[in-house]
Amino acid sequence: MKQENLFMPFEVRVRHYDRFPTAEHQHSFFELCYIASGSGEFVSGRGSVFFVRPYTNHTYRLDGMCDIIYVQLSEQYIVRALSAAEKESLEACPSPDMSALVSPADARRLALVMECLGSECTAPSYGTQRIASCLIDSVLAICARSARQVAGEALRQADSESKMMAMLQFIRLHLDNPDMLRAASLGSRFNLAASYIGKFFKAHTGESLSRYVAQCRVRAVEELLAHTDLRVGEITLKTGFTDDSYLTHTFKRATGLTPMEYRRRLYASPSAVGVAGARGPAQSRPAKARGMVAWPRKQCACGHRIKQEKSE
Repeated sequence: MKQENLFMPFEVRVRHYDRFPTAEHQHSFFELCYIASGSGEFVSGRGSVFFVRPYTNHTYRLDGMCDIIYVQLSEQYIVRALSAAEKESLEACPSPDMSALVSPADARRLALVMECLGSECTAPSYGTQRIASCLIDSVLAICARSARQVAGEALRQADSESKMMAMLQFIRLHLDNPDMLRAASLGSRFNLAASYIGKFFKAHTGESLSRYVAQCRVRAVEELLAHTDLRVGEITLKTGFTDDSYLTHTFKRATGLTPMEYRRRLYASPSAVGVAGARGPAQSRPAKARGMVAWPRKQCACGHRIKQEKSE
């Protein structure tokens, strides 16, 4: 495979041909390839621009006559012209084709700068190297800006998803404190505007904040009914309901049963309670014996099995 090398900081070549003269090849330098006119298999049309990293195998298959401007750049030139973050963003692009990343406004700027660069280098005169270097720096800056905007958007998306996961966990852990689950409190904790919390939450979960909190509370009640002997009043405090009647009303609307009906049916026959999130004990409630009622074995929060007994 042919490998090309560069022995100067940069070189600009303007070419006009209908067939790319070199088969698949690579080079030891960075290359900006701008399609001034024409199209090809890997070219979306006039105005396409490619940023090819060193030692990348590539070629161009042209559909017809094309005008192409090549800007070949040494590693030293790239380091001088770009910051480390800009260079990293360009090198991180998944494809050499920058056309999809460049905004329409920047695409117009690129066209103007590349036209000037091609014109300057086609008829060189005094100061051409200096002028060409300034134009190349402008092209690199535009490409780097586009790459960083795309990378920044991906980073913001990842940060947004991470923030959403942290918010969901925070809600589940603080169901007993309704004030901490208000939009203003969540916005303050997760650095979001209180007015934006509802929109942010629905965009990530598909449901409103209030509905999600209500569902979490119902699931928490199911868990406490199934795995503890807490009274309804105690469960009310642990799950953030305002009072017992509101808990009973909300729970029955969600499950079709009052909390005590749910617990009795769960102990009588675990499979009879078809509510999402309910996990019944492994066996039915045993018969009375010697004035005691033996309750099913349960697990405490840390996983240890316990056995509780209650006087008749």
